[in-house]
Amino acid sequence: MTTKTYRHYLFGIILSIVLAGGIATLAITAVTNPMMGWGVLVLVNMTILVGGPLAILLLIVWVAYMVRDRGKIPGKVHALLFLPTILALSIYPASESIERAKQDRFSAASPPISETHINLSGKDLWIETMPYASTNSGAGPDMPLAANKPERFMAFTRFPNPSFIASGAFPYEGIRLKENIGRYSYRTASGEAADTLPLNLLSYPDLTPFFPILGKDEASLLKYLYFHYPDRVEVAPTLQHLAGMTEQYLEEKKLTGLVLFKAQNYAPGAIARLEINGQTLSIGNRALTSIAPLPAPCSEYPRMLGGTFVNLNQPLDVRWQTLDEPQTWHTATLRVPLPDGTVEGERFVEVQFSKEQFGIRATGMPTRAADYVNCGSAFSYFNPETVSLLTD
Repeated sequence: MTTKTYRHYLFGIILSIVLAGGIATLAITAVTNPMMGWGVLVLVNMTILVGGPLAILLLIVWVAYMVRDRGKIPGKVHALLFLPTILALSIYPASESIERAKQDRFSAASPPISETHINLSGKDLWIETMPYASTNSGAGPDMPLAANKPERFMAFTRFPNPSFIASGAFPYEGIRLKENIGRYSYRTASGEAADTLPLNLLSYPDLTPFFPILGKDEASLLKYLYFHYPDRVEVAPTLQHLAGMTEQYLEEKKLTGLVLFKAQNYAPGAIARLEINGQTLSIGNRALTSIAPLPAPCSEYPRMLGGTFVNLNQPLDVRWQTLDEPQTWHTATLRVPLPDGTVEGERFVEVQFSKEQFGIRATGMPTRAADYVNCGSAFSYFNPETVSLLTD
């Protein structure tokens, strides 16, 4: 196509270049200023107010060319009239797609970390939350972790960012706590670095049975429990509480060995830390408080304690610490009397008949617990009109 031919379409080509140049300028401004926030809306409005009329004018010119030349416009002219604008419009979406892919790769390599902190130190604590932490409500943690309310735990999720990871200040490498982290650093009320204490990392739970079913996604399964004592900090990685849909999916896939525990505390003293067969369980965001046995009415139903892989055909070694005696371990083997502070257990399993109906097969209320438990057996927490108690 000759220069003379281009002259027949010069106005449209110039208009196309002006429109594309304006859109590209606004798009590049948005891409190179990621912290604009609401300023992006200004750019969008400018694109509509300025680019809209130019785009309409360009279409009118193109129609005029089509009528004038009876549809015999060279292909290169069509490209010159519309391709620059299309390319300019793709700048911001393409940049966002690239940035999202980078963020996904970063999140996979450095996922958010779930932490729960239990104050057994006897003094107020300002916990490390850098670079950013959020509770379930979406707000940041409410500092300090008060000594006068040790029954209230502090649970939040820490979100790393690239610069904090690059600085080496984030204590985790991927989902795992760094092996060279030997001390825990506290903060002052103003946010400055304060005292440090020796940090002891306990063993990780075995999550490999989940991987064939849920994929190798430790980030969605792990939670870190920080137990703050006067002279040390002990960190227990543990299995997070599973969502109901996840539990059902694991059951459908025939995952074996995973036991989900619930408990009531009829022993003296609120329980702050609980282990079964050496594995720490997440008891929630508050201590497992002591409740009065019969003849007192039921005041608190069994608490979900999380789960671990155990063999229920073998005795379970249970040990716990209370808020009153945080340095003392109380121990028991499951199926022993209750009154002296030990443990009795009931075993039950849900049997799914359909998506709407299921039954409960349970060992029933333990004989030695009947004089103390005031909220009934496992079947008591289900609706008897929709759930059947199976006898075989």
